[in-house]
Amino acid sequence: MKYQLRFGGEGGQGVITAGEILAEAAIKEGRQAFKASTYTSQVRGGPTKVDIIIDDKEILFPYAVEGEIDFMLSTADKGYKGFRGGVKEGGIIVVEPNLVHPESEDYKKWQIF
Repeated sequence: MKYQLRFGGEGGQGVITAGEILAEAAIKEGRQAFKASTYTSQVRGGPTKVDIIIDDKEILFPYAVEGEIDFMLSTADKGYKGFRGGVKEGGIIVVEPNLVHPESEDYKKWQIF
């Protein structure tokens, strides 16, 4: 089964490292995995994300498809607002409640925890 995941936050929060750890764990479990990170030139505080693809079969296209991401973890409002649009309708988004403030319409589109 194929999973497309996204972790979004701000530079310095460890979002990219978390994605690397998850991809490595999937590989150690015998699955195929790939991660692709995006970040700004700011050392800390800029929006950042990592997309992780995990599949039981060979991954032929190693990037998440916008609008088809199954799960997103967001640790900062910048990352949430900038990258939530890639999550499929009905997808799961887990947020840090003290730092991320979803809009009321977001709860109609995604499962937000």
